[in-house]
Amino acid sequence: MEKSELSSRRQFLKVSGLAGAASLLPGCAAAAEAKNAAHAKNVIFLVADGLCHGTVGLAHHWKLRHTNTALNWIQLFDQDGMRRAYQDTASASSPVTDSAAAGSSWGCGQRVNNGAINTDPTGKALTPILSYAKKAGKATGLVSTCRITHATPASFATNVASRNDEDAIARQYLEREIDVLLGGGARHFKQNKSEGREFNLLPEFAAKDYQIVKDRSELSAAASAQSRLLGLFSDSHIPYALDRQQGGGLKDVPTLPEMFQAALQRLKGMKDGFVLQVEGGRVDHAGHANDPGAILPEFLEFDACIPIALEFLKSNPDTMLIVTTDHGTGGCQLNGIGDAYNGSGPALDQFDQFKHSFEWLQNRFRQTGRFNAKDVETALSITPTKAQGAIVQAALDDEVKYLSGALGRAFGAQIKELTAVGWSSSKHTGECVDFFAFGPGSEAVPPFIKNYEVFGLVASALGLNT
Repeated sequence: MEKSELSSRRQFLKVSGLAGAASLLPGCAAAAEAKNAAHAKNVIFLVADGLCHGTVGLAHHWKLRHTNTALNWIQLFDQDGMRRAYQDTASASSPVTDSAAAGSSWGCGQRVNNGAINTDPTGKALTPILSYAKKAGKATGLVSTCRITHATPASFATNVASRNDEDAIARQYLEREIDVLLGGGARHFKQNKSEGREFNLLPEFAAKDYQIVKDRSELSAAASAQSRLLGLFSDSHIPYALDRQQGGGLKDVPTLPEMFQAALQRLKGMKDGFVLQVEGGRVDHAGHANDPGAILPEFLEFDACIPIALEFLKSNPDTMLIVTTDHGTGGCQLNGIGDAYNGSGPALDQFDQFKHSFEWLQNRFRQTGRFNAKDVETALSITPTKAQGAIVQAALDDEVKYLSGALGRAFGAQIKELTAVGWSSSKHTGECVDFFAFGPGSEAVPPFIKNYEVFGLVASALGLNT
């Protein structure tokens, strides 16, 4: 931990005894306001992973043009009781964080190195927020369009030296009895010999009173039950919203809003309240892939969760709601094209031509080991040239793990010309990001907040003994 961070935490400990919230409070008035505020019974923490400001701008203009309504994210600015901050997203090891370190800063109140989850640079395990919530009698939940064992959900509940140890993360969910788990990642709960390993945690979850569901219809039927809930809807990450919207074999995979609503239905009756993190995780993946066709519907699906949360707050005003992101990814931007930039609006209409993601194309090509021009026409409405096909085939022949880079090299310039969307990189970005808060405890949010300070904000709002 940096010296400035450590001294801030110690100073706040002297004032209130709550670790991690020191520099949240810009002065005595704010400190007194936080101290006298009613505690939150529940916390809903909505995370659009890897959301750049440029992605918000792209989605904002697309939605205005196509539906004549603003993004729910944009409408947050007009909501009564909203507190907004600008959030510094750095990790202990870099000004550009990864999701493990970013989530851990929220999860334990301390910055850790990229790649670690609630584990400091010396190897010490740091208690995550859901463990404190459990100790206080609260129910806990995690929802994600990624593998549920991925970095962001894991950062609220587990301790591993490496985010890649997802089998251990699944085991810790079981041991720590996280009440609701909904997302992808079935392969980290059950494997067989044909996949190189053999284990099965599902009977152990069932023995601990988890109802286990595997598709949309089972989730819908289970939503009102009172047992714990484990929903695993894909072996790895849940397919992109763009691909799911085409139906076919993906029509029974639930959407993020459907998983969120099911989690709320399961948790809302808990006597002592709950803490629920909901992640739109694949916004980040589409940013890494520089895939504009995938990133837009992925963020729009997350955006549809915001009114669900606000509606819940109407009847449950003792709920704290946080809406934010952990970092940017890819540097997505809608750019000016045409005379006087008049081509940028019509370029947004090109998104209607995208039917599938780069990932869908990658999976199709992997099945045969051959580039297929017809698949590109189906997915992107682009007729590929021989040169473009050769770029992708070379990557296939070289057994490149992720073909998104090759697809970007082959079709990126053409897609940019059509959509006016460009990228700064395929990596995370160091930009500061939006942080919105509502409900009990939100009055303590300052105009500028460091990610590790969010832990103290949430712990204070819930009245947790940390």
